[in-house]
Formats: sequence, C-alpha cells, structure tokens
Amino acid sequence: MRKSKRERLQQLLARLGRPVEPADVPGLAAALAPISAAYLRRLLRDSGHPLHPLVEGVRQESLEDLARTLSALLGEYQRGNAREARTCVIEARTHARLADRRQPSPLRQEAILWMTVWLENPPVFPAWLALRRATAARSTPPSPDRPPASQ
Repeated sequence: MRKSKRERLQQLLARLGRPVEPADVPGLAAALAPISAAYLRRLLRDSGHPLHPLVEGVRQESLEDLARTLSALLGEYQRGNAREARTCVIEARTHARLADRRQPSPLRQEAILWMTVWLENPPVFPAWLALRRATAARSTPPSPDRPPASQ
C-alpha cells in the first residue's frame, strides 16, 4: 500500500532530526512531488515538527499565533533576512485580504492591520503591538457577571 504524503513527510522529518530550515524545503518538495508549496507548508505546520520562522511563515489561526510568528519573522528580518521575512508577511497579508473579501471577519481584519504595521516598520512592531493590546484591554466591555470598574 502506498503511503500518503503526510506519512512520507513524517518519515522524512524523523530522519532529518532537526528543525526544518528553508534550504530543506526544495528537497522535501522533490521527495513528495508533485506537491504545491501551499500544501507542503500546511503539512509541515500540521506535522508538529520544529520549523524555521521562514518555513512556518505567518500563522493567522489566532492573534497569539500571529504575534508569535510576526515576532519570529522580525528576528529573521533583523538577522539579515529582511527580503525573505517581508515576502512571507506580504504573501500572508495578500491571502488574508482575499479571504476577507470572500468572507469578512473582524479577526482577519485585525490580522491584516497587524501585518500592515509590521510591513511599514518591522522594528516598531513590538512597541505598537504592546500599545494595541493595552488599548484593547482597557476598551474591553465588562463581563456580564462582573460589574464595571469604578472610575
């Protein structure tokens, strides 16, 4: 019986024995051919195997994942991989915009804002994010089971 791409990838990753680096991706794609870049990235993300930030890309499942991956890409940007990091964020923002046109979502719109700010000035992003989160925490409406804080 022929193994699925997911199973074959798991075997390849077990043999690799270290985080997946950008230089590993072409070899993995060749070993799993034919496979699209998007499907390979999805399989890599789902594998649970450690991934280099440029391989993992921008995760948008939650704002926590988004903050984590944008911060990791900032590290790559500052280590001299600015072009590659920017390309990851531009691609993710483009996909988010397309998805938001099909089905608008407040979470996705917030993610698009975060990626746009990151792209405008990556080194400023951590400070901007801290301010954004602090502002959001202060403007969150009180819980129905808890009275509002006194002024």
